[in-house]
Amino acid sequence: MRSDIKHLRREQLIEATIDTIARYGFRKTTLSQVAKQAKLSQGIVNFYFKTKDGLLLETLEFLAEEYEASWRRAVALSGPDPVAALDAIIETDLGHEVCNRRKVSVWVAFWGESQSQPQFRRLCSKLSDDYLAQTREIISRIIDRGGYQRHDADAIAHGLNAMVNGLWLDLMIDPKHFNREAAKRACRNYLASVFPAEFAAIGPPVAASRRAG
Repeated sequence: MRSDIKHLRREQLIEATIDTIARYGFRKTTLSQVAKQAKLSQGIVNFYFKTKDGLLLETLEFLAEEYEASWRRAVALSGPDPVAALDAIIETDLGHEVCNRRKVSVWVAFWGESQSQPQFRRLCSKLSDDYLAQTREIISRIIDRGGYQRHDADAIAHGLNAMVNGLWLDLMIDPKHFNREAAKRACRNYLASVFPAEFAAIGPPVAASRRAG
Protein backbone atom coordinates (compact mmCIF):
# COMPACT_ATOMS: atom_id res chain seq x y z
CA MET A 1 0.00 0.00 0.00
CA ARG A 2 2.78 2.44 0.89
CA SER A 3 4.57 1.78 -2.40
CA ASP A 4 1.32 2.47 -4.28
CA ILE A 5 0.92 5.79 -2.49
CA LYS A 6 4.52 6.67 -3.25
CA HIS A 7 4.02 5.87 -6.93
CA LEU A 8 0.83 7.92 -7.14
CA ARG A 9 2.45 10.87 -5.37
CA ARG A 10 5.41 10.89 -7.75
CA GLU A 11 3.06 10.71 -10.73
CA GLN A 12 1.00 13.57 -9.26
CA LEU A 13 4.14 15.69 -9.03
CA ILE A 14 5.21 14.81 -12.57
CA GLU A 15 1.79 15.77 -13.94
CA ALA A 16 2.04 19.03 -12.00
CA THR A 17 5.47 19.61 -13.54
CA ILE A 18 4.05 19.09 -17.02
CA ASP A 19 1.29 21.59 -16.26
CA THR A 20 3.78 24.09 -14.84
CA ILE A 21 6.14 23.91 -17.83
CA ALA A 22 3.20 24.20 -20.24
CA ARG A 23 1.90 27.27 -18.40
CA TYR A 24 5.02 29.13 -17.31
CA GLY A 25 7.84 27.77 -19.45
CA PHE A 26 10.97 25.86 -18.56
CA ARG A 27 12.94 28.61 -16.83
CA LYS A 28 10.11 29.69 -14.52
CA THR A 29 9.35 26.16 -13.40
CA THR A 30 10.50 25.76 -9.79
CA LEU A 31 9.89 23.20 -7.06
CA SER A 32 7.72 25.70 -5.22
CA GLN A 33 5.66 26.36 -8.37
CA VAL A 34 5.21 22.61 -8.87
CA ALA A 35 4.14 22.24 -5.24
CA LYS A 36 1.56 24.99 -5.74
CA GLN A 37 0.28 23.38 -8.94
CA ALA A 38 0.00 19.98 -7.23
CA LYS A 39 -1.62 21.56 -4.14
CA LEU A 40 1.05 20.00 -1.95
CA SER A 41 3.55 21.39 0.50
CA GLN A 42 7.10 22.25 -0.51
CA GLY A 43 8.27 19.66 2.01
CA ILE A 44 6.47 16.84 0.20
CA VAL A 45 8.00 17.87 -3.11
CA ASN A 46 11.47 17.96 -1.53
CA PHE A 47 10.89 14.54 0.00
CA TYR A 48 10.37 12.95 -3.43
CA PHE A 49 12.67 15.16 -5.49
CA LYS A 50 15.73 16.78 -3.95
CA THR A 51 16.44 19.03 -6.94
CA LYS A 52 14.64 20.60 -9.86
CA ASP A 53 16.98 18.77 -12.25
CA GLY A 54 15.96 15.43 -10.78
CA LEU A 55 12.27 16.24 -11.14
CA LEU A 56 12.73 17.43 -14.72
CA LEU A 57 14.68 14.34 -15.71
CA GLU A 58 12.02 12.03 -14.29
CA THR A 59 9.33 14.07 -16.03
CA LEU A 60 11.07 13.61 -19.37
CA GLU A 61 11.46 9.87 -18.69
CA PHE A 62 7.74 9.69 -17.91
CA LEU A 63 6.81 11.51 -21.14
CA ALA A 64 9.16 9.36 -23.23
CA GLU A 65 7.80 6.10 -21.80
CA GLU A 66 4.20 7.28 -22.22
CA TYR A 67 4.76 8.32 -25.84
CA GLU A 68 6.64 5.17 -26.82
CA ALA A 69 3.99 2.99 -25.20
CA SER A 70 1.27 4.81 -27.17
CA TRP A 71 2.67 4.15 -30.63
CA ARG A 72 3.87 0.64 -29.80
CA ARG A 73 0.37 -0.17 -28.57
CA ALA A 74 -1.13 1.30 -31.75
CA VAL A 75 1.15 -0.84 -33.93
CA ALA A 76 0.37 -3.98 -31.92
CA LEU A 77 -3.38 -3.41 -32.25
CA SER A 78 -3.21 -2.67 -35.98
CA GLY A 79 -2.58 -6.29 -36.94
CA PRO A 80 -0.09 -7.77 -39.44
CA ASP A 81 -0.71 -5.29 -42.30
CA PRO A 82 2.21 -2.79 -42.45
CA VAL A 83 0.03 -0.14 -44.12
CA ALA A 84 -2.44 -0.34 -41.24
CA ALA A 85 0.47 -0.16 -38.79
CA LEU A 86 1.89 3.00 -40.38
CA ASP A 87 -1.56 4.56 -40.49
CA ALA A 88 -2.01 3.71 -36.79
CA ILE A 89 1.19 5.60 -35.98
CA ILE A 90 -0.14 8.66 -37.82
CA GLU A 91 -3.42 8.42 -35.90
CA THR A 92 -1.51 8.21 -32.63
CA ASP A 93 1.01 10.96 -33.38
CA LEU A 94 -1.73 13.42 -34.36
CA GLY A 95 -4.47 12.20 -32.05
CA HIS A 96 -5.58 14.37 -29.15
CA GLU A 97 -3.90 12.25 -26.46
CA VAL A 98 -0.43 12.92 -27.92
CA CYS A 99 -0.89 16.00 -30.09
CA ASN A 100 -2.24 18.60 -27.67
CA ARG A 101 -0.80 21.98 -26.69
CA ARG A 102 -0.03 20.89 -23.12
CA LYS A 103 2.13 17.94 -24.13
CA VAL A 104 3.67 19.45 -27.24
CA SER A 105 4.72 22.65 -25.45
CA VAL A 106 6.56 20.53 -22.88
CA TRP A 107 8.27 18.47 -25.58
CA VAL A 108 9.39 21.67 -27.29
CA ALA A 109 10.76 22.94 -23.98
CA PHE A 110 12.79 19.77 -23.43
CA TRP A 111 14.05 19.77 -27.02
CA GLY A 112 15.35 23.30 -26.48
CA GLU A 113 17.11 22.35 -23.26
CA SER A 114 18.60 19.15 -24.71
CA GLN A 115 21.39 21.15 -26.36
CA SER A 116 22.84 22.03 -22.96
CA GLN A 117 21.61 19.03 -20.95
CA PRO A 118 23.31 15.75 -21.97
CA GLN A 119 20.82 13.60 -20.06
CA PHE A 120 17.90 15.21 -21.86
CA ARG A 121 19.68 14.85 -25.18
CA ARG A 122 20.36 11.14 -24.62
CA LEU A 123 16.73 10.45 -23.73
CA CYS A 124 15.36 12.42 -26.68
CA SER A 125 17.87 10.80 -29.04
CA LYS A 126 17.00 7.28 -27.86
CA LEU A 127 13.28 7.94 -28.25
CA SER A 128 13.82 9.30 -31.75
CA ASP A 129 16.01 6.33 -32.69
CA ASP A 130 13.41 3.84 -31.40
CA TYR A 131 10.62 5.62 -33.29
CA LEU A 132 12.65 5.68 -36.52
CA ALA A 133 13.58 2.02 -36.11
CA GLN A 134 9.91 1.10 -35.78
CA THR A 135 8.72 3.19 -38.74
CA ARG A 136 11.70 2.08 -40.85
CA GLU A 137 10.85 -1.57 -40.22
CA ILE A 138 7.20 -1.04 -41.18
CA ILE A 139 8.14 0.94 -44.29
CA SER A 140 10.63 -1.76 -45.30
CA ARG A 141 7.80 -4.30 -45.24
CA ILE A 142 5.67 -2.07 -47.48
CA ILE A 143 8.60 -1.71 -49.88
CA ASP A 144 9.14 -5.46 -50.02
CA ARG A 145 5.48 -6.26 -50.44
CA GLY A 146 4.83 -3.59 -53.07
CA GLY A 147 8.01 -4.11 -55.05
CA TYR A 148 9.34 -0.58 -54.47
CA GLN A 149 12.92 -1.74 -54.63
CA ARG A 150 14.39 1.70 -55.41
CA HIS A 151 12.80 3.29 -52.35
CA ASP A 152 14.93 4.21 -49.32
CA ALA A 153 13.14 3.13 -46.15
CA ASP A 154 15.38 5.24 -43.93
CA ALA A 155 14.77 8.42 -45.93
CA ILE A 156 11.00 7.86 -45.98
CA ALA A 157 10.95 7.23 -42.23
CA HIS A 158 12.94 10.40 -41.57
CA GLY A 159 10.59 12.34 -43.84
CA LEU A 160 7.52 11.14 -41.95
CA ASN A 161 9.14 11.92 -38.59
CA ALA A 162 10.10 15.43 -39.73
CA MET A 163 6.58 16.02 -41.02
CA VAL A 164 4.98 14.98 -37.73
CA ASN A 165 7.38 17.19 -35.76
CA GLY A 166 6.57 20.10 -38.07
CA LEU A 167 2.84 19.59 -37.58
CA TRP A 168 3.33 19.53 -33.81
CA LEU A 169 5.04 22.91 -34.13
CA ASP A 170 2.14 24.16 -36.25
CA LEU A 171 -0.14 23.38 -33.32
CA MET A 172 2.04 25.54 -31.08
CA ILE A 173 2.45 28.42 -33.55
CA ASP A 174 -1.09 28.68 -34.90
CA PRO A 175 -3.50 26.65 -32.75
CA LYS A 176 -6.62 28.44 -33.99
CA HIS A 177 -6.02 27.25 -37.55
CA PHE A 178 -4.68 23.80 -36.72
CA ASN A 179 -6.90 21.01 -38.01
CA ARG A 180 -6.08 17.60 -36.58
CA GLU A 181 -7.78 15.59 -39.33
CA ALA A 182 -6.18 17.73 -42.02
CA ALA A 183 -2.78 17.14 -40.39
CA LYS A 184 -3.32 13.38 -40.60
CA ARG A 185 -4.39 13.76 -44.22
CA ALA A 186 -1.23 15.70 -45.00
CA CYS A 187 0.89 12.80 -43.69
CA ARG A 188 -1.14 10.30 -45.68
CA ASN A 189 -0.73 12.34 -48.83
CA TYR A 190 3.03 12.36 -48.27
CA LEU A 191 2.91 8.57 -48.03
CA ALA A 192 0.64 8.40 -51.10
CA SER A 193 3.34 10.18 -53.09
CA VAL A 194 5.74 7.41 -52.08
CA PHE A 195 3.37 4.43 -51.98
CA PRO A 196 0.56 5.29 -54.45
CA ALA A 197 -1.03 1.85 -54.46
CA GLU A 198 -1.22 1.66 -50.68
CA PHE A 199 -2.23 5.22 -49.74
CA ALA A 200 -3.99 6.48 -52.91
CA ALA A 201 -7.49 6.07 -51.49
CA ILE A 202 -7.21 8.82 -48.88
CA GLY A 203 -8.60 11.59 -51.09
CA PRO A 204 -7.33 15.03 -52.14
CA PRO A 205 -4.93 16.93 -49.90
CA VAL A 206 -6.20 19.70 -47.64
CA ALA A 207 -4.29 22.24 -45.57
CA ALA A 208 -3.29 21.00 -42.12
CA SER A 209 -2.55 24.58 -41.11
CA ARG A 210 -1.54 27.81 -42.78
CA ARG A 211 2.10 26.75 -43.01
CA ALA A 212 1.35 23.18 -44.13
CA GLY A 213 -1.10 24.54 -46.71
